[in-house]
Order: sequence, then structure tokens, then C-alpha cells
Amino acid sequence: MMKRLAALCMAATLSLAANARPDQLLAVYQGNRPPFSFRDAQGHVAGIEADVVTEALRRAGHRVAFLETPNVRLLPFRDGDGVDLAVSVRGSDGRGAYFSDEFVTFENIAISRRDRHIVLKSIADLDRYTFAIWQNGWRDLGPAFEARYRPSADGRFPPNYFQPTNQQAQNKMFWYGRVDVIVVDKQVFEWYRKQFSTEFDTAVELDRHAIFDPVTGFKVAFRDCGLRDAFNRALRAMRKDHSYERILERYASPGCRGCHVRPGNLSSN
Repeated sequence: MMKRLAALCMAATLSLAANARPDQLLAVYQGNRPPFSFRDAQGHVAGIEADVVTEALRRAGHRVAFLETPNVRLLPFRDGDGVDLAVSVRGSDGRGAYFSDEFVTFENIAISRRDRHIVLKSIADLDRYTFAIWQNGWRDLGPAFEARYRPSADGRFPPNYFQPTNQQAQNKMFWYGRVDVIVVDKQVFEWYRKQFSTEFDTAVELDRHAIFDPVTGFKVAFRDCGLRDAFNRALRAMRKDHSYERILERYASPGCRGCHVRPGNLSSN
């Protein structure tokens, strides 16, 4: 199944690349993660990530087209795939990819229903509960989390770890009650909390467990280092003239109503 999915993704990429304008760059991104990346009612790519990348590259003299792909297919670049950049990834220069400065940040937290009386004071406490996280989340929350939840040599995850195909499915899994805890960025959680309010009772009291480092940053990976440098210059200019801040405000979500923050000790023990 995964090989077939990879082949379909490659075919779609090559098709889009073949029809792209000569002055247009091709970016791959993980979609269905509002408010960071999604398609609006007209089917256009929208969200914080898309708007920041589009504006920064416009300032650098480039147009960009976006192709949605699963998180696991964002990197590495493959010869002949026509991809110029991968949006919202982590890493450092190597294997033909040049990484930008951090361009978006996520404030990740563990959230549970208060009536389940879940206590999380450290990452290790998650072992006692089932939880849902975004694709490849095991590698995004620091060495202690990665060591505990990375897949085994045969690709198996611990039995309490679930990573649905996208964050809509991740959030729905939580509201269905199929997991005890959701590990998620607070803006993503609030976006879906509002969206699912007619389907579930999302007004229930919740606990937020601060067991992770408060902010996780993500970058854009480029095939060309010169384009990466131009993107970084434009990004710095956007922060300086406050256009970056205005993009964030465009997608601002309300605070977590009915939530109580339970501080953790950010320890793996």
C-alpha cells in the first residue's frame, strides 16, 4: 500500500511539474492542518505556512505552486521529481537539501478530558495512556520523546502511540474518545474544536499538560542553496515590516476555553 501511495505521489508530482510555468517553483507540503495549511472553500491552498512561503518567495522574485503530499513523503528530494522546496520540515543541510531559518513555530501540548482524571507530569507518564499525534510526531518533540516513541526496526510503534494520516483525523480520534490524550499544537486543536462543535460536545472541561518544550520550530527545505538564502532574507524583512505578524493575525484562533493547564517538569523520567 505504501509503495502504491508513493508511486501515486510521484506521478502527481511529475504531472504538476510538467505543467508548471517556467517561472514557477514547485513546493510540497502536508495539507489538512489548519490554520497552518489547508484548502479553502474555493480549493485554493491557504494557511499560515502557504501565505508566508508565497509572500517570501514573491519578494525573492518567484511564483510558487503547492502540491499536497503525506508528511512521510516531504523529504528527501528525489531526482526528477521536479520539487524545488518542501514546506514545514525539520533538519539541517545535507542530502541535497538546504534548510531555511525557522519560519513557523508550534506550541505543542498534551490535552485530556478532565473527567478522565489523567495525570501527566513528564513524557514518561504518557506510557500509561493511549495518545494521538501528527504523522512522524515522534521525531519532533526532542530526544527523550524520540527515544521512547520512535518506530522499531520493523516499523512498529508502541501500542499506545497512534499517528493518523492527518490532523483532522487525529483531532476526531480524540473527540470520539478513542484515545486518552491528544498531543497537538494549541492553535490546531482550537481550530478543530470549533469545527467539530456541532458533531461532538467540545465544551467539556479539559486539562492541558505542559510536558514538552514550549515551542517547536519548523523550516523550509530547498533544493538550491541560493534560493534558500533569498527566502531567508525575505523572511527577515517580513518580520521587520510586520507583514509576517499580519499573516499570523489573519488566522488567529481563540484561547482554549474550559481548559486548565497542569504544568509538567519537562522531564523524561
